[in-house]
Amino acid sequence: MPRQHIPYGSGWAMPFPAPYPALVRDGDRAWSSGMLPVDGAGALQHPGDVAAQARLIAGRIAPLLAEAGLGPDSVSRLVLYCASPDARDETEVEAAFLDALASPALIEFVPIPHFYYDGLLLSVDLHCAPAEAVLENPLPGGGRARLMREPGSLVLNLSAPVASIGPVLGGLLTLHRLSPDRLMSGWGIAPEPMLSAVPGQIAPRLPGFFSGALMPCYRRDDHAHLYLTFASDEIALDERREGGVRLHLARAHDLAVLDARFLGGAAVGITDQTRAVMNGIAAVLAEHGLGFGDVVKSTTFYAGSTSAEDLHGNMTVRNGYYDAPGPASTGVPIARMADPGSKVRIELVLRPRPAG
Repeated sequence: MPRQHIPYGSGWAMPFPAPYPALVRDGDRAWSSGMLPVDGAGALQHPGDVAAQARLIAGRIAPLLAEAGLGPDSVSRLVLYCASPDARDETEVEAAFLDALASPALIEFVPIPHFYYDGLLLSVDLHCAPAEAVLENPLPGGGRARLMREPGSLVLNLSAPVASIGPVLGGLLTLHRLSPDRLMSGWGIAPEPMLSAVPGQIAPRLPGFFSGALMPCYRRDDHAHLYLTFASDEIALDERREGGVRLHLARAHDLAVLDARFLGGAAVGITDQTRAVMNGIAAVLAEHGLGFGDVVKSTTFYAGSTSAEDLHGNMTVRNGYYDAPGPASTGVPIARMADPGSKVRIELVLRPRPAG
């Protein structure tokens, strides 16, 4: 089946120029762009009401998937980027999406400090793949672990108190026989006052986890959140630093994940950092016989102001590297990166196309 790019429908449109599709389907997998609570003119709906925003977005999942010939039961994972400061909202927001799906999916709840439009509290990514049932384990001392197996990979979402996250992670790796050498993608967030304590907890158990992949969030509680993907088999890994950019490419099965981040430089603006990161990405892809046409999903974390101009500026740079319609795309504003002066981190998911 050729790759499908599903455009935004008449009932909703992005509030900014969006040359990328609402959904990309490639065989048995699909990825959405960040779904926002907007109408057909791109106007924000239910400003400041995260529960209503969740219900609106959840109601659009089935129609969007139907355009790609998929049903709600195809959703394996939902990533909820939520800017509500009230931790009590999490349960209600998650419930809205579970009600909209035909079968349980792994929900990754990502608290962020703000969005780029006043009153916007939620952006949602869909991931579709054949998947096994989600395993959820409450953890001693608080927190939880959610785990799901997809073809060729295992996704682990861990939320636990900062003081215990290291031993908890080590126990989960042992329990589920997860090899640190097969880490495809790993990042996390933690409350600003506790951020520096997290790398020392993780490094002995997961040496491949880069401390710069940690980002601060406002303090809802004392929990750190880790978002980890492991390959089922051995991975081919290319890790390098070039031109002030750290690049981490992991390939396994029929997928590849490329994590690229600017390493610092307070005097370098967000647009120039984005350009440096994209140039680094282009170089490493070319060396591996890959290109931007193989990218199915792009997620950009950026630490600028709260303005839409920062979003639009780095989006314009990124879009220049793709032929339309490009990959599914999500932009996530954060307070700051772990590396001083760093403003941009981009994670790409690639599904290499058959030769010819």
